[in-house]
Amino acid sequence: MTTPLRSATLIVLLFGMLGSPRPVHAQWPQAKLNSLSRLGGRVGESVDVTLNGTDLEGVHTLWFDHPGLRAFHLKGATFRVVAAPGTPVGHHDLRAVGSYGVTNPRTFVLGDRPESVETEPNNVVSQANVIALNSVINGLITAADVDVFGFDGKAGQRLLIELTAERLESRLDATIHLLNADGRVLAECRDALGVDPFLDLTLPVDGRYHIKVHDVVYGGSADHSYRLTLSDGPHLDAILPTVATPGVPTSFTLIGRNLGGTPAPDLRIDGRPIERKTVTITPPASGEIDPLAPSLRFFPSPAAPRRGFEYAITLPSGTSNALFIAEATDPVVLEAEPNNDDGHAQPVTLPCDISGSFGAPNDSDIYRFPARKGEVWWIEATAERLGSPADPAFLIQQVVDKAPPKDLGSAEDTPDQGGGARFGVGSVDASLRWQVPEDGTYQVVVNDLYSSQRGDPRLVYRLNIRPERPDFRLFVVPASATLVDSLTIAAGGRATATVVAWRTDGFAGPIRVEARDLPPGVRCEPVTIAAGQVVAPVVFEAEESAKPRVGTVQLVGRSRFGDRKEELSYFSGATKLGPDLAHPAIAGTMIWPPGNAATPTMAPARVSRGFVLAVVEAGPLTLTASPQTVIVAQGHQLNLALAVARRNAFAESVTVTAADLPANVVNGTATIAKTETTGTLPLFVAKTVAPGEYTFLVRGTGPFPFSKDPNAKTKSNITLNEPSNAIRLVVRPAPLTLTVNNQGGALKQGGTLEVDLTIARLGGFADNLTVTLVAPPALKLSAPPVTISASQTTAKFVVQAAADSPVGAGAGVAVRAVATVRGEPIEVDEPLVLTLGK
Repeated sequence: MTTPLRSATLIVLLFGMLGSPRPVHAQWPQAKLNSLSRLGGRVGESVDVTLNGTDLEGVHTLWFDHPGLRAFHLKGATFRVVAAPGTPVGHHDLRAVGSYGVTNPRTFVLGDRPESVETEPNNVVSQANVIALNSVINGLITAADVDVFGFDGKAGQRLLIELTAERLESRLDATIHLLNADGRVLAECRDALGVDPFLDLTLPVDGRYHIKVHDVVYGGSADHSYRLTLSDGPHLDAILPTVATPGVPTSFTLIGRNLGGTPAPDLRIDGRPIERKTVTITPPASGEIDPLAPSLRFFPSPAAPRRGFEYAITLPSGTSNALFIAEATDPVVLEAEPNNDDGHAQPVTLPCDISGSFGAPNDSDIYRFPARKGEVWWIEATAERLGSPADPAFLIQQVVDKAPPKDLGSAEDTPDQGGGARFGVGSVDASLRWQVPEDGTYQVVVNDLYSSQRGDPRLVYRLNIRPERPDFRLFVVPASATLVDSLTIAAGGRATATVVAWRTDGFAGPIRVEARDLPPGVRCEPVTIAAGQVVAPVVFEAEESAKPRVGTVQLVGRSRFGDRKEELSYFSGATKLGPDLAHPAIAGTMIWPPGNAATPTMAPARVSRGFVLAVVEAGPLTLTASPQTVIVAQGHQLNLALAVARRNAFAESVTVTAADLPANVVNGTATIAKTETTGTLPLFVAKTVAPGEYTFLVRGTGPFPFSKDPNAKTKSNITLNEPSNAIRLVVRPAPLTLTVNNQGGALKQGGTLEVDLTIARLGGFADNLTVTLVAPPALKLSAPPVTISASQTTAKFVVQAAADSPVGAGAGVAVRAVATVRGEPIEVDEPLVLTLGK
C-alpha cells in the first residue's frame, strides 16, 4: 500500500486556567520542554513518557496536534500517552501545560512497528538488550554511556539500521557499530542522515550480531535520547520526478532499498545495490501546506517556504521514510542524459520545471533555450527544500556561434531574509533574477557544489525557470530571538508573537496579517509587515473576563487590504498595490537557543504543528498605548499616551520604550512613577523614514517581588516586561521641509524666543500652511499660530514660556507645519531645541 501525505501545520489557541499569573517575559517562569524520556510509540498502543525541562511545576496536561493522541497524568512529570487506532503515522507535536503556561513543542513519533525501551545496564555485549527484526528501540545516552543491542540474523539477509536523534530534536551525535558474534566490528557509521547514522548491510553468516551505540564524544544527558530501528523494510532514497503537476495522476520512479521493486544494476549508493519501483500518484490539488494534517518527517525551517506533498510507501515490514515532491508551477521536464557538455545540452522551452539528479561524480547538467531581449526570468535550483543532500549551483551562459559559451551570471546559496534565530529560512538552494540582454540562445549549467567528491541517485534537484511571479510565504513564531519560547497570556494582559515574511520573485509590498475565528474574549488587531520588511510583531490580548476554553485561530496574510488605495496611492512614491495574494501563516519554533545569545544570528528551527497560546490568571501589569492608529508625514513629533494598570501588589514605577520601530524612527523613554498611572512617550518620525504602513508596540518594565513559593517570607525582584497593544503607523511623504533656527534656544521663565522658519515646498504642493507649537503640557509653553501664504518661504515664530515653566532642557518640543493635501491635513514637525532658565 502507498500513501501520499500533505505537509502540515496547525495553529491552535489553547485557553485554560493554569494557576499562577504569568506575563510574557524571560525572567518570569516560562514552562520549557527540553526532551522526552522516549521519543515515540506505536499506533494503537500506550506508552509512559517522562518530561524533562524547566519551570514544569504543576504540569497536569499534555497537548497534542492530533485528537488521536491523549495523555493521562500518572505522577510528577510522567504521563501515559495513548495513540488511538487510525492516528496518522509520523511526527506529532507534544506540549506540556502547567502552572507556568504552555511549553514549546517536542516531537513524538508514531510508527507502525513494535516498540520497546532500552533497559540498563546494557553497556557491554554480555548485557545486550535482545531486540527483534522490524522493531524500534527507544533509548537514552547518559554521560560516557554505551548501549548494546543484540539480534539473531541469517546469512544473506539485507538489514537497515537507522538511528534518529538530531531529526527528533535530541542533542545526541551518535555513532553506531555492528559487531559479529566474535566482537569484530563489521561496519560503523555516523553523519549519514544529517548527523544521524544509517547502515545498510548484508549479513555474512547465521548468528548473533550486536549494535553498539554511543555519542561521538561520549557525551550524554537527559537530552540525548534516540530511536533505533532494525528492519528489512522499505527505505526511500529518491523519487523521480522531483516535481509534479497538482491533481494530475503521475508516474513516479521510487529509488531505494527493500522496496519490492526491480534491481537497478546501474545505480549504487555507498557501494550498496539499489532498486527501482514504478508507482502512480495523484498529487493534491494544491501544494499549500495543509493546516489539519501532520507531516511524516522533520520539517526544518529552511524548507518551510516549499509547496508540495510528502510520500511514503507501506509494506508488510513497515512504512518507509517519507520524501517530498514539489508542486509544479510550469510544464514538467525530465532530465535526459547525456546532457553534461555543450555538445549534448538538453533543449527546453521556457517556462519549465525540470526534475534532475547528479548521479555520478563531476556530473553537471546543461539546459539550452531561446530567449528574447528584455524578458525577465527567475531561475531557481532547489534541493535542500526537497530534503535532498545536494548543494546546487548554476551558471547562466550565452551560446555563441563558433566560440565557447559566454558566462553571464551565477547563483549559489539563498540567504535568510531576516527571520534570523527565530526562524531562519535561508538555504543552500540557489536562485537568481535574470533579464535577457539580447535575442539569442542561452543555457543554464547546474551542478552540485561538491560534485568532484560525490555523485549518487540521492542527489536530486528541481530547476524551475519561470516568469516573474511576485509572492510571499508567511510564518508565525514566538517573539524571542534568544530563547526557546512559547506564548502564555494573562487575563487582562497581552502577549506577542512575531510574523515573518519570505518574499519571492521581487515581491516587496506590504502584507496585512489578520487573525480569523478568534474565541470570545480574545483580540488580535491586524498588523502590517511594511513594504520591503520581513518581520512585524503581532499582539494577542485577553479580556479581564476571559474564560478557560480551547479554540483555534488562523493568521492570514494579504498583499491587498482595506483602503490602501485611498490612503497611499495618491502621493508620489507610494508602493503600488501589486498582486492580490493571500496565504495562511505557518507556525514555527526554535529547537535550541542560538550559541551566542548576546548576538543571536541563527538557531535550529522547524515548522511546528500548532502555535499554542495559554491563558492564565491576571498578571501584575497591563500597559496600553494610544492612539492605536497614527497617520503622520515624514518629519513628525509623535507623542504616545500611556496608561498602566497595576495588580497583585505591584506598586513600582514603570519604564516604557518602543519596540519593533521602523528604521529611522527615533525612540524615546518615559517613566510612569509609582504614584501615577499615565504618561507620555515621545518618538520622532524622521524625514528619512520610508513612506508606508508599519506596526510597532511599546514595552513597560518594572521590578516585581516574586517567588514560586506563594508563602515565601522574602521574594526576590524580577523584571516585568509587558507589551502594549499594537500601534499602526502610516507615514506619508512630506509635502515640505521645515528648517528651524532657534537663535541659541535659551528661553527664560516668563520670556519669549523668536524663531526663524524656512519653508521649502515639495511634490507640487504650493498652498498656504499653518505653523503651531508642539510641547508637553508640563513645560507650560505656548505660541500663537502663524499662517504662511503660498508666496512665502520664511516666517517668524514666537515661543512664550510661563512664569513657572520648569527649568532645564525642554524635551519633546517641535515646530509643526500643517499643510492640506487633497483634503487631508499633513503635519511636518521639526524638533525645537530649548533650554529653560530663570
